[in-house]
Amino acid sequence: MIMIIGYYGYRNWGDEGSLAVLVERLRAAASLVALSGDPGFTRKTYGIQAVARGDWQAVRRAIRHSDALILGGGSLLQDATSLRSLLYYLLLIRWGLQAHGRVLLVGQGMGPFHRFLSRLLVRWTLNHVPFLSVRDEASARQLRTIGVRAPIRVDADLTWALPTRPAHAELPVERPCVGLAPRPWRHLPIHEAFATLCRHQMEAGWQPVLIPMQETQDRPLCEAIAAMAQTQEGMRPLVIPPPEHPAQLLGLMSRLQAMVSMRLHGAIFAAAQGVPLLCLAYDPKVNALTEQIGVPMIALAGDWQAAVCQPWEILRAQLRTPDAKRVDALRQKSAALLEAVRQWVAL
Repeated sequence: MIMIIGYYGYRNWGDEGSLAVLVERLRAAASLVALSGDPGFTRKTYGIQAVARGDWQAVRRAIRHSDALILGGGSLLQDATSLRSLLYYLLLIRWGLQAHGRVLLVGQGMGPFHRFLSRLLVRWTLNHVPFLSVRDEASARQLRTIGVRAPIRVDADLTWALPTRPAHAELPVERPCVGLAPRPWRHLPIHEAFATLCRHQMEAGWQPVLIPMQETQDRPLCEAIAAMAQTQEGMRPLVIPPPEHPAQLLGLMSRLQAMVSMRLHGAIFAAAQGVPLLCLAYDPKVNALTEQIGVPMIALAGDWQAAVCQPWEILRAQLRTPDAKRVDALRQKSAALLEAVRQWVAL
């Protein structure tokens, strides 16, 4: 039995996409069980067993009985969210190392590690992990900087290998559609900036489409932005309903004419469909993606609101279609990583 650990069950569609591709590639190799914040959702969506992430006894028992432990995708090891989150995943890795030693970190984003304790514990733990794969060179540099000496594979985000499914929602055809994937971030006025951007887009004849990439955080934000942006004539941005499967968002994004994304996987999903893209970089992982695929970004620092709230035709000129060769290379890297994982767990 293979246990897959990640931020699953919370309808963060990037993390759910990582789980989806792991399940697709590994289902034939072994029985699978995933850690989940909503075991019922995970069982229904992927057809595998699931363990509640807060049930410590069940989690430890599942790890002890597993043949391999996979941390699949996402930015699990970082202390920007909280030290508690980092300690949680490091503890599960230690349990896996104690149980059988067959621990794989697959397509991980690493850091930031703001605390000395974080850097010490990550170095100490990861130097014992036999399969260590990161999704970009920036993550590899982060690990080498804090003293990780175990071999590090530089691969790609797992969701580059996610197959497209038909869209779960219809988009209007009378206006070009532009996707927006905001997220709350610290105390920045994200609501106001995106509402202004949406109004400029509607004035220019475009239809803004707000896409919550994490249901719990982003849907209330998107609904608030849509309400703030509504015009006196009753025009307002669309807010996309939640999909049943993350791959449905790929199908939806293939119908967009442009995309502005704070969310990493909002950008990856759009780039995978060849949609002209602009990223709003709130975190180093977004910077790393823009370097990988050759698209522009606006850093959420300094006078970022002025940069975001320009007239849409001016801002739209900054968008760039992702480099198709780079995107294809990332797809191939992701597929090769999945095959390496499949072969490793089959040993």
